[in-house]
Amino acid sequence: MSERLVIRLGAQAQQPIPWITWSEEQQTVISSGVLSGAEGLASLSERAGGRPVEVLVDSSALTLTEVTLPAKAQRQAVKALPFMLEDELSEDVEKLHFVTGPRHDEQLTVVVVAHSQLQTWLGWLSEAGLPVKKIVPDVLALALVPETELSLLQLEQQLLLRTGEGSGMVLESDWLEMMAESLKGEGRPWALFTPLALPEGIEAAEQTLELPMQALAQGYVRTPVNLLTGPYAPAKELSKLVTVWSKVAIAAAVLLVLVLAHRGVSWYQLEQERTALRAEGERIYRQLFPQERRVPNPRGQLEAKVRALGGGGGSGQLMPMMAGLETAFAQLPDVRPTGIRFDGNRSEIRLQLVGKDFAQFERFKELASGRFNVESGAINNDADGVSGVMTLRAKG
Repeated sequence: MSERLVIRLGAQAQQPIPWITWSEEQQTVISSGVLSGAEGLASLSERAGGRPVEVLVDSSALTLTEVTLPAKAQRQAVKALPFMLEDELSEDVEKLHFVTGPRHDEQLTVVVVAHSQLQTWLGWLSEAGLPVKKIVPDVLALALVPETELSLLQLEQQLLLRTGEGSGMVLESDWLEMMAESLKGEGRPWALFTPLALPEGIEAAEQTLELPMQALAQGYVRTPVNLLTGPYAPAKELSKLVTVWSKVAIAAAVLLVLVLAHRGVSWYQLEQERTALRAEGERIYRQLFPQERRVPNPRGQLEAKVRALGGGGGSGQLMPMMAGLETAFAQLPDVRPTGIRFDGNRSEIRLQLVGKDFAQFERFKELASGRFNVESGAINNDADGVSGVMTLRAKG
């Protein structure tokens, strides 16, 4: 993303916090402003809107220094930096965070910041919901201009002076006159990024800029130091990817469990329906053949009965036809078949029935006529009730 939100934090919470939204692609300022203090940082979280958040910090809260360190011994000697600088620092080295900067010959730039100060800045940003990967000293974001002595910019009531690749300082505005003599160096002009009256004898090389924060936003990407090292280093991109993909894996696992659960429920429902249909088939078979005790396979047993009774081909039509008689048998439980003969070629069923009386036979015929053409044969009456034959043919 070419748009960036750049913030400059002061050493104290009550110090003003200038900010700018900068478009690298268009090289223009999108928006800018000044917060009254750290408590207003949360107002920038929405303005960030997914843009990278770049943080500059007040270099007056840091120590920028140099040590003589042979290049060959740098790896081993870096660990000894706190003790090499111990005499120059006012605080216990265990309370300080050391960051190495650019090297020039055997001179290595070192930036020193108190753990408490760096943790305070990170706490402000965290509470405001502003993620950050890089924090740099503000003076090192000020560009070095060729053929000039130093770079000078006024930001609020402070003056930022960059004197070298890894060196600089922050002064109060009224200290410039007092420090000018020691800063003259070789007498070359000073690169001036904001309109200022320089002490007598110092030539200004004015730089074209609209806002002080614009100069720092442009120079931020070229800053040679990042305070977020060691215990403060941001998480590696790989670990972030692992975190993201672990979430995807968890979501996929949950989805798989849900799919399997859904299929399990569907299978259970189908199994229940299959069991219910089998029970219904068994019930119909027992109603047709109450003398049968074991009914392990109602359909197969019924087809065997049809074949034994001399039924013709096409026995696959028998079950649908018998199902059509379900209502009649259900409403007239005293009417039951004692024999059945099926002719598949004629789609005809010949039933030998017994019942309590003639009225039941007539009612059964009436109910069956809704699905079949019914012909009644002779009906006999005896002490056990009535018996007779009915022939049923499929309609149409």
